[in-house]
Amino acid sequence: MVERPLADRLVPSLLDRLTDDNPFQQVEPREARVTSSVNLRYSIQRDLEWLFNTTRLASDIDLTPYPEVQSSVLNFGIPDLGAMTSKSAEEIEDILHEAIVHFEPRLIADSLLVSIVEPNKPRRSNRLDFQIEGQLWSQPLPQALYLRTEFDLDVHAVQIAKPRQRGS
Repeated sequence: MVERPLADRLVPSLLDRLTDDNPFQQVEPREARVTSSVNLRYSIQRDLEWLFNTTRLASDIDLTPYPEVQSSVLNFGIPDLGAMTSKSAEEIEDILHEAIVHFEPRLIADSLLVSIVEPNKPRRSNRLDFQIEGQLWSQPLPQALYLRTEFDLDVHAVQIAKPRQRGS
């Protein structure tokens, strides 16, 4: 068996490690215990879509008396997308940035930039496009990540375009 180079031997997320892609195979091959940078990018895309398409508990319940719950995975998600229509572009950027920093540790927080594409353009279609740029934690060096994302406020859904490197 050919060994992958170190740069291509990344540890998958806990969810990906616990997901059994081949339940009838008794022993998992060593190659299946690592992932490539391409697969890591796809799992980050998937997990960010789940994050953005989940309404956090604090949208329905006042969690002020429960600060531990407020900062836990029980509050996974973002505020209700319907309530986002009244917010400014900067407020939406801050909300998304905070959610990513809190729930996506594979992105280096100090490198993260969330920005609305064309924030001054009138929202006739009730659709909001934004981009996420940052550094993906990786060994031996971090990797650049660039995601283009579309919020459809009418159907309350978020879709992230296929991950790519900036400029490609």
